[in-house]
Amino acid sequence: MIIRAFGFALALAGAFLAGTLVQPVESQTSKRHFLRIDYMQIPPGQALRYRRLETELWKPVHQARVDNGYITSWRLYGHHFPGGGDSYQYVTVTEFPSLQSMDELHYPELFQQVHGADYDTSITKETSESRTLTHTDLWALIDSVSAR
Repeated sequence: MIIRAFGFALALAGAFLAGTLVQPVESQTSKRHFLRIDYMQIPPGQALRYRRLETELWKPVHQARVDNGYITSWRLYGHHFPGGGDSYQYVTVTEFPSLQSMDELHYPELFQQVHGADYDTSITKETSESRTLTHTDLWALIDSVSAR
C-alpha cells in the first residue's frame, strides 16, 4: 500500500514536471507569423493611379505600422504573368506577428501621424475607386528556412 502510494506520488510529480517542459499553445503560435494576402482587381486605365496610391499614400502608413510593431512587413506585388481566369493584377501581403495584431489596424492615428491629415471618407473613396478587393487569404507560417 505504501509502495503504491509512493509510486502514485512519484508518477504525479513526473507528470507535472513533464507538463512544464511543453510549450503552451499561445507561446507556440506567438512565434509564428501570419500573412494577410489581399487580391486587387484594377479597373482598365487605373494601374498607375493604384500604384501611386499604394506607394505614395499607403506605403508610409504601413512603414509606421512596422515601426510601431503592429505588423512585421508589408509588400505590394504585381502579377507579371497572369493565368487564365485570374481576377486580380496586384496583391498586397501584410505580415503580422500574431493573430491578435490582425485586429489592430490603427489607420486613423497613423495616417494623421504620417501625412498630417485626417483619415477621412475621401481617402477611402479614392482608394476604393482605384481597385476592387476581390478576396483575402489568411496564412499561418508553419515552418521555414531562410538566409541569415
